[in-house]
Amino acid sequence: MNSSKLNKLINEDKEYLFQNYGDRLPAAFIRGDGSYLYDQDNKRYIDLFSGIAVSSLGHANKAFLKALHGQVDRIIHTSNWFLNPEQIEAAKLVSETSFPGKTLFVNSGTEANEAAIKLARRFGLSVSPKKYKIVTFTGSFHGRTFGAMSATAQEKIHKGFGPIVPGFIYCEYNNRKAFKKVMKKHKHIAAVMLELIQGEGGINVADQDFVRDIFEQCNQNGVLTIVDEVQTGIARTGRAYVHQHYGITPDILTLAKGLGAGVAVGALHAKSFLSEHFPRGVHGTTFGGNHLACAAAAAVLKEIKKKPFLTGVINSSEYINSRLKKIKQRTSYIRGIRGMGLLIGVEIAEPGAQFVREALEEKLVINCTADNIIRIMPPLNIEMKALEEGMDIFERLILARGEKYENTRN
Repeated sequence: MNSSKLNKLINEDKEYLFQNYGDRLPAAFIRGDGSYLYDQDNKRYIDLFSGIAVSSLGHANKAFLKALHGQVDRIIHTSNWFLNPEQIEAAKLVSETSFPGKTLFVNSGTEANEAAIKLARRFGLSVSPKKYKIVTFTGSFHGRTFGAMSATAQEKIHKGFGPIVPGFIYCEYNNRKAFKKVMKKHKHIAAVMLELIQGEGGINVADQDFVRDIFEQCNQNGVLTIVDEVQTGIARTGRAYVHQHYGITPDILTLAKGLGAGVAVGALHAKSFLSEHFPRGVHGTTFGGNHLACAAAAAVLKEIKKKPFLTGVINSSEYINSRLKKIKQRTSYIRGIRGMGLLIGVEIAEPGAQFVREALEEKLVINCTADNIIRIMPPLNIEMKALEEGMDIFERLILARGEKYENTRN
């Protein structure tokens, strides 16, 4: 039974807010500590979701809070009309952790992808008035503004919004032959945009050969490569960026989520030659790259540069995967395990929404995407004690659901 505090919040949410998120899960978190969250009644939860891979440093991280508090005391915003030391520092760190280039800070992953689309088109149109098309892939998710939504090759994202932005070509993900056909058929492609791990699409990991083919053909045909690392960037996969696992360097990289560890910030990072296609007045943002957002980004980037930090991500990943493999051996309810680092998808035998609710009742925060893929995305610096406790709950729930599922089938 819900507490009076929770019921009050539920009623006020429905009265004052758009209900585009549907019925929210019945918990209102009011504080956090490390990998734990505390609700309106001060009940403790284990966070294996980190706010859709946003709370990269967990909750109330001392070094992060010190950076934020110091910045708030000094200055929060002045606008992009002026030089910004925090913006310069954060951009330098992006280059150091990814590849040398130029960075444009924005407010979100969607905005980063919108900027990438605009930059790719500006580049293409500088070559030919017909060179503006962008290839994206089935199962992708690039955002919900019109350009990013149109780049997203999912009909359910487009439905009900009228004509989408033209100029996007959708190709089957992880299909090398299909990609070769697209490249052969279309002569005026400006860029190829892809996620190396599709997050919202179900934690689908790109094959090495598929990615190699894309980059080889793009290089041969003067086509830009855009890697959307909004969810996979910032050490989520055990390297600073997932493209580093593939031994490739994209022309354009987009970032957000974990970059600000909870502070709204996104970034477009590109090879330096592309900066000439964004001259004065072509693109901009009022709030993007303000002092506070960039102080947050710099604090996070400094942390992920530390070798022990990445080692911790890898160790936690190995522990989770080891536990999941053992659980899978005990029940057919788990159909598959995939992902990389601390971006893990567990495919279960039935829709996962109810499982997520049951986990919440047991004080475990997880998520479901693509109908039946349970996402495990804890803070990157999760403590082993919290991780063990969380996986104990997960195992107990999975085995119970598996037994119930098998009984209903027999």
